[in-house]
Amino acid sequence: MMTANEIRDSFKKFFESKGHAIVPSAPMVIKDDPTLMFTNAGMNQWKDIILGTREPEPRRRADTQKCLRVSGKHNDLEEVGHDTYHHTMFEMLGNWSFGDYF
Repeated sequence: MMTANEIRDSFKKFFESKGHAIVPSAPMVIKDDPTLMFTNAGMNQWKDIILGTREPEPRRRADTQKCLRVSGKHNDLEEVGHDTYHHTMFEMLGNWSFGDYF
């Protein structure tokens, strides 16, 4: 059985071997986006790229993003404690290609 650190490292090494830049997790408390209070998804730090207001360099990236979900569209709070997989804080593994795969 793999530990969380081994899973994280294996994921990042795989995508690095495929030409993805490994980028750090964004902060969970967002300071420069008034539309979000917390990072609730791995795509939050790429919002400017997805909206087309910033150029995507590098085009291929991979990360393990710390996320917090306590309300809103992804209201996982009601499920916490009722099963083994809903948590308020979790890490989302992400690989990203901004116009580079096809």
